[in-house]
This record gives sequence, structure tokens and C-alpha cells, in this order.
Amino acid sequence: MTEGRQWNIRQVYLYLVCFATLMMLIVGLVQMIMGVVDLVYPDPNQGYIDIKMRLTETQQKNSGITPEELEKQIQEETQRQELSQKYYRVKRFINSLVLVVVSLPVYLYHWRKIQKGIEVTT
Repeated sequence: MTEGRQWNIRQVYLYLVCFATLMMLIVGLVQMIMGVVDLVYPDPNQGYIDIKMRLTETQQKNSGITPEELEKQIQEETQRQELSQKYYRVKRFINSLVLVVVSLPVYLYHWRKIQKGIEVTT
């Protein structure tokens, strides 16, 4: 006959913290992998069609803009958009990295406490 496990508030706390930090760790790792993919292989069409449409509409409304000026504006806006996208991809990657770096030690600390408690009771 096996002996039933006695649960106390400390053990419940430790298991709940482990569960929460493990979920944070999993989410952080998934986001980090997706962030690496975004950094290595960004979406080539993200937002660029919208730039041309907006600037072409501007030219139609303001007929004083030459096609060369319009093309220059499109290039400048495209560069700004690329920099902005790169910034947000890096920021998203760093956020996920921080989530992993913060949750991993908390998880490991509490999991070791649980393991020590099991060794003492067995």
C-alpha cells in the first residue's frame, strides 16, 4: 500500500510558482524563436505597398510634385519603414530574451526546492 502525499501551503506555492514560470519560459522561448526567424528572414512586403499608395495619392492631390520628387519620397519613406521594422523586430526579440532570462532562474530555484523537499520525505 502506498502512502498518500501530505500537501501543505509551501508545497502548493512552490508548484504554482514552478508552473507559472515554466509557462513564462515556454512562451518566451517560442517568441524568441519567432524573433530570430523575423530577424533572419523578415517579411519583404510588410508595409511597402501602403507607402506607394499613400505617396501616389499625395502626388495626385498635389500635382506640383514631379515624378523624381515622388520617387525620392517613396525611397525615403521605405528606408524609414525598414528601420522602424528592424527596430521593432529587435525589440520583440529582446523582450522574449528577457522573459526567458528572468523566468529560468526563478523556475530552477523553486524546482530545486521541490526536489529537496521530495528527497527529505522519501
